Amino acid sequence: MRGSVKDESETSTNEIDLSRLGRTLARKRWWVIGPTLAAFLGAAVFVNVVKLRYTSDARLLLENQDDFLGRPDKADRGDGNGPDAEAVQSQIQLLTSRDLARRAIRSLDLKGNAEFDPLANGVGAFTRVMVLLGIARDPTLMSPEDRVMEKFSERLAVLSPTKTRVLSIEFTSRNPELAARGANAVAESYIEMQQEAKREMARSAAGSLATLVAALRERVADAEAKVEAYRADSGLLIGANNTIIPTQQLGELNNQLSSARAAQAEAQAKANLLRDMLRQGRVGEIPDVANNETIRRIFEQRVSLRAQMALESRTLLPMHPRIKELTAQLADIDQQWRAAAERTARTLENEARIAAARVDNLTRVLNDQKRVAGSAGAEEVKLRELERAARQLKEQLEAETAKYQQAQAREQMKATPADARIIQRALAPQLPAFPKKIPIVAFSTLAAFLLSLGAIIAAELLTGRARADAHPEEADTAREEGQGVEDEYEDEDAGDGAAAPAVAIAEQARVASGACVKVLVTPLDEDRHGAMAIRLARTLAGQGRTLLVAADPGDGVFDPLIDSDDAPLGLADLASGDAGFEEILHLDAGSRLHILPGGVAGEADDYDAELLVEALSQAYDFIVLAASDHAARALGPYMDLAFVLGDGADDDAEALRRRLARAGAEAHLLDGAAPAPSLAA
Repeated sequence: MRGSVKDESETSTNEIDLSRLGRTLARKRWWVIGPTLAAFLGAAVFVNVVKLRYTSDARLLLENQDDFLGRPDKADRGDGNGPDAEAVQSQIQLLTSRDLARRAIRSLDLKGNAEFDPLANGVGAFTRVMVLLGIARDPTLMSPEDRVMEKFSERLAVLSPTKTRVLSIEFTSRNPELAARGANAVAESYIEMQQEAKREMARSAAGSLATLVAALRERVADAEAKVEAYRADSGLLIGANNTIIPTQQLGELNNQLSSARAAQAEAQAKANLLRDMLRQGRVGEIPDVANNETIRRIFEQRVSLRAQMALESRTLLPMHPRIKELTAQLADIDQQWRAAAERTARTLENEARIAAARVDNLTRVLNDQKRVAGSAGAEEVKLRELERAARQLKEQLEAETAKYQQAQAREQMKATPADARIIQRALAPQLPAFPKKIPIVAFSTLAAFLLSLGAIIAAELLTGRARADAHPEEADTAREEGQGVEDEYEDEDAGDGAAAPAVAIAEQARVASGACVKVLVTPLDEDRHGAMAIRLARTLAGQGRTLLVAADPGDGVFDPLIDSDDAPLGLADLASGDAGFEEILHLDAGSRLHILPGGVAGEADDYDAELLVEALSQAYDFIVLAASDHAARALGPYMDLAFVLGDGADDDAEALRRRLARAGAEAHLLDGAAPAPSLAA
């Protein structure tokens, strides 16, 4: 029979019955409409009653404001990258610091403003109580800035858009003008704090640099004095062109020697040339002879005599006395000319000899001067070392002096640029930032609707009432099969008349206690208790989560109700330790009922009845245990209700009922033939 149920209908009780869920929502629609309407009205009242708040923002750009003239090294370019992400976050922390907030509060004069100052309207009773309890500080003992600080910090927000160096300063107030002034005041206070920090750094640097510059000046003066003293002691005096005198003299002697050698060569060349020209009779072609004034006059006389001789030769013969006289005068003039040329040649030769003597003299003097200059080399090396040290100290003094002058200049107010500038000033907003009426009303209404709807759906899912078979027609078939199983155990004394009063009693117990109701069904004849327990459990499953338990380990009376090809695991397997709770709980093929069968373990050990009942009661609203009289006696102390199947003439059934009542259960004797008129304990 279990196989036929498996083959003909594969039901899934884990699926949700949407039609049943929809009917539940329709039945409980006022549980959704009521909270939704209340949320709508509450939100509408709230957005119209709450005081408006306005938000205005100012924007700062973080950048390096050092200009070209303000840098010590004019060739050094400023940092083009600007601050990194960590530096931007650091500036945000500075903008939200208490020191900057105090500056802004003083500039805005928020003392006495009812929106920010708790003492503007006096100290209220609630504030006095909080102060007496030590929970809050006494506002009368606080400075005006500290009283306003908390509210001011709540209304201030500083943000930085991603991947930018722009800071957005947002300030919120009930007054739009105050919101704009607050954002601008924070931005201006931030700029002032940066300028003051730079001026303080410049002032501190100027103080330290002043001491350093004074010390450097003394060291430079001492170094220069050492240089001059050593120069005077060593004789390495400075001449023209910033060179020492021995070196300068050596250079001058070398230049004179070169000039003397050139003059010697020139005079010797001219003398040699003149001798050659004299031998060739070309005296008039010699430049130095031709340029001589005496020779020029002799040459003029010679020309004049030759002209007269040519004139007289036209009329006179060569032997004429006049012609002889002119010839004799011409010869005398030629002799004078040659004698003058000879004197000139000798003069040039004398000049050449003088130049040679001068060259020799200068050579000796130059050699002596070289020895003098060489001996002064070691002293000059030490002198240069002293000069180098003095020069380095002087350069350091100049650099530190420039820094000192710059630090003094940066102490002035207008000469100190901040590393940020305001790129957008805050303006008074026209529209309030809070409340946004339409979004608040819409979201509140939607949230209430979804929450109330979700609460109802969650309740249905948790109780299992929203779960049903995937295929209703197959579920009906399964119910018919289950009914057939129930009929196998049912006889004429186990009809609906016995189950109805048991269901009523169990429901009343559930309402009265609000906790899990444990119901025991036990007959003297073990073949009669199955149908009664199934009817009772299936009926209670419609009221809440219900578990049907075969309380005798190994009892397979409820196995046909479980859709399984193999014998299901159950209580015997739990008692023997072969299975856990997740393996022994099964679903009824024809209802939402959970079933704990007897199990298949060969040798079932005794189980702890109290522990089992306590564990199962944490997860179910009703637990129906079908047990033999032996198992019923062990379970009696842990049961809320006990139903003993029998009639009034059955002494054994009555004895069992009384025993269960003495154990603490509310015991009833049910006659399966007809409903009992009275179900007294």
